[in-house]
Amino acid sequence: MRIGLDLRTLPDPEERLRLAVEADRLGLWAIVVGGAPGTETIDAGILAAQTSTVHLVIPVDTATEHPLTLAEEISVLDHLSERRIVVLADGPSERITHMTKLLDGHIVDGVSLAPPPAQTSVSIRPAEQIAVVALSGDVDDDGLVVDQHRDRGDTHLFVSWPGPLLPLARHLVTRAVGPGFPAVVAELADRVDPEID
Repeated sequence: MRIGLDLRTLPDPEERLRLAVEADRLGLWAIVVGGAPGTETIDAGILAAQTSTVHLVIPVDTATEHPLTLAEEISVLDHLSERRIVVLADGPSERITHMTKLLDGHIVDGVSLAPPPAQTSVSIRPAEQIAVVALSGDVDDDGLVVDQHRDRGDTHLFVSWPGPLLPLARHLVTRAVGPGFPAVVAELADRVDPEID
């Protein structure tokens, strides 16, 4: 299971940027970009320019935005981020399909997307199929939550996290990989490098 940091609950763009840069430095798989509804692609552009490896998950609502507009914005962001865009899609399925076909290079209603995305295939995840959890910041309690999601077969989990990101990266992201991950490795890392964010 992969864990992504959900930044949608943070209203301050500078705090979202700080956490995105930190998540990138710590090697987290992804961040869910924030911003006011309809401005998520702007936030993603800012974060893409300041990060280098973390995937940028963009929540889109095809009920409120035209699929062509969304596909164009996603395509540009995919180039800007150097193929790190993931889409969290909500809205009517036919409009999600419309957007997906455009991103996949198909001509839809006589229109094709230019430029096409940098990725051969942009990952598009239905919002209702992704678990989203607000964690408490207690590594032991939150570890049980991660275990539950991992053990029930979730492939992705987006979490909001109230504290420094280092414990999340060391203890929970690694725990999400599998039940056999030795916690002693994370505990040893805490002793060797007790960095506090």
